[in-house]
Amino acid sequence: MKILIRCLFLLFAFNLVAYQKVQVVPVDHSKQSENVRIYIVYPEENQVDGSSEVWVQLRLRGYPLGNISNNERAKEIANSKLGQSIHVIIDNNPYFARTGPSLSPFDEEGNYYESMYRFKVPYSLSQGEHFLRVFPARSYGEALRQKGCFAVTNFYVQNKRVNSKMNLSGPYLTYNEPSGFLNIKDKEPVLLDFYLTNVFLSEDGYFVRLTIDNKIKRKLSKWSPYYIYGLRKGKHTIRLELMDKNIEKVPGFFNDTTRSFTIN
Repeated sequence: MKILIRCLFLLFAFNLVAYQKVQVVPVDHSKQSENVRIYIVYPEENQVDGSSEVWVQLRLRGYPLGNISNNERAKEIANSKLGQSIHVIIDNNPYFARTGPSLSPFDEEGNYYESMYRFKVPYSLSQGEHFLRVFPARSYGEALRQKGCFAVTNFYVQNKRVNSKMNLSGPYLTYNEPSGFLNIKDKEPVLLDFYLTNVFLSEDGYFVRLTIDNKIKRKLSKWSPYYIYGLRKGKHTIRLELMDKNIEKVPGFFNDTTRSFTIN
C-alpha cells in the first residue's frame, strides 16, 4: 500500500511540474491586406430552410485559398495541408474548413479577386434556429481580424423554434484554435486563437478566462493570438469564457466554449 501511495504521489508531482512549465504568451496579429472581405450569400438572415441538409454560399474578396501563408509565422507553428481556408462554424460546433474550388475564381478581366463558394454543411441540422459564423484563416489557423473579415447570420430549419438564445448585437466570443490533431515538433508552440465581436478586452473590463486541461487558468486581457508552450503529446482540452468586469460570464452560449485537441 505504501508503495502504491508513493507511486501516486510521484505521478501527481510529475504532472504538477509539467503543468507549471506551460506558458501562454501573446503574439502580434499576422499582417494582412485591408481589402479582404467575406459575405454570407446563403442562407439569408432569418431565412427558413425546408431541409435539414443545409447549403451555404459565401463570397470572398481579395484572399486566395489553398496555399501556405507566405510569412514568418507559417515557419514557426503547424500548418494545415488545406492551406489558407475559410473556417465555418454552425451554432457553437467546432469549425470545418473549406478551400474550393470556387464558382467564379476570376473577374471579367480574368484577374483573381473575388470568388464564390458553395458547399453543404457536413451534418444534418435539427429543427429550429441555427447560427452561421465564417471567417478566412491563415494556413496555420489564425483568423484574419481586419474589418469585414467576419460574417454571421441566423437562420431556421423547418420552423422558427428557438433552440439556444444568442444576442448577435451583444458581446460574444468565437473559439477558433487549437482544434483537431496537431503535428507539433519539439518545443514548437500551439496556437491559441479566438475572435471577438462587439466587445473590447482590458485589465479592468471584459476579459477571456482560459482554462487548460481543467488545471491551468489564465486571464487574457488582450485580443491577440497566443502561443502555448510546454504542452505534452496527447489529448488536451481548452475552455474559453468571456467574462465582464464583475467576473460574471457574459450571457450567450458562444461565450463558454470547450474544445479538445490532440498533439501527435
